[in-house]
Amino acid sequence: MPKEVDVKLRRSEFVDAVWRVIRREGLSAATLRRVASEASCTTGALTHYFSNRHALLVQALRAAHFTAGARMMEAARQVKGDLKRLETIVLEALPLDAERMREWQTHLAFWGEASANERLREENARRFREWAAVLEHYLRPIIPRPEARRREAVLLMGLIDGLALRLLLHGRAGDRIHAPASEIVADVRFYLRALQRRTLSRRRTRRQASANSVS
Repeated sequence: MPKEVDVKLRRSEFVDAVWRVIRREGLSAATLRRVASEASCTTGALTHYFSNRHALLVQALRAAHFTAGARMMEAARQVKGDLKRLETIVLEALPLDAERMREWQTHLAFWGEASANERLREENARRFREWAAVLEHYLRPIIPRPEARRREAVLLMGLIDGLALRLLLHGRAGDRIHAPASEIVADVRFYLRALQRRTLSRRRTRRQASANSVS
């Protein structure tokens, strides 16, 4: 009898091979032939699961976002308090350990190729919309107004990307994280607490204006 193949596991193995190639050699090196070699199989075996390079890269991008998202949600479930949960999500999104550093290296590789690849750019845009929705979900208890919440999610995404780039470009030597992680954490906490204070101040101002109009 032919050996039964776990399709989900095999696809996952190919995605892992893509990540390894990208991190070592860059995204341009992640050809079907190179990935098949990394996975110790033939190109024909790889194309049985992914019809072309684009399909393989899209799956790798989706898997990276799914893995990071699942980790964030689990971390957020472990803490109490609206602001603390938001803080946990933001910090989990940053490359503060070796695993997340590798994730961000993959992100940067995709961003570089997406700038000249319309299909990858569209896929990346979908991932950004999903990420914005996650941030808006955790912002909702803090910022009740939808438009203000949407804007803050965009600002948070910018903050996360900027801090991540700082860590990637200035904070790594080999497999060790040399950037002042405690400083990054302190900056995130400062920003979120300032956000909370601004929101509370606006609420008080609106309540006072409403009371004055009634009187």
